[in-house]
Amino acid sequence: MARKTRGTTAAGGKRARSAEPAIKGNGWLDDFVPYQLYRVTNKLNARLLKRLKTLRINSSQWRVLSVLRAYGPLSIGRIVETTLMEQPTTSRVVAQLERVGHVKRRLSDHDSRVAEISITAAGLQAFEHIVPAALKHQSLAFQNVGAKETAQLVATLRKIEKNIAPDD
Repeated sequence: MARKTRGTTAAGGKRARSAEPAIKGNGWLDDFVPYQLYRVTNKLNARLLKRLKTLRINSSQWRVLSVLRAYGPLSIGRIVETTLMEQPTTSRVVAQLERVGHVKRRLSDHDSRVAEISITAAGLQAFEHIVPAALKHQSLAFQNVGAKETAQLVATLRKIEKNIAPDD
């Protein structure tokens, strides 16, 4: 009994060409905004990850430190909302950052059932050490894009984000 192998028939001969012609691409992804955003985001993240690795910090830790620096003390729930990370991942990252002294936890003044996470002096120092690389990363990506175009992009992205319901 002859065995089927890739590119051959059971009898061992060459596979016949399909009578159906190959469907040509229509380039629809070139104008599909979610795909374009995905490509840009992945390229930006890949470049930033290289920089973060040299600074011995991962992207999740960077995201948490960034939102704490931007918004001050936050609950785990607010960090989840702001970073768009999963709750278990966020809790694990906060615990890692707490172990190395970059963040601290304390009970909220408003609700003793909620812990607020804040950046420490050591965390701020680590953050400030990374910022020049992040800003360089951004400036390289935005070469030949003017300040007006950048501001318009940011404004447009904010509008788009508001239009996207959490359950869409």
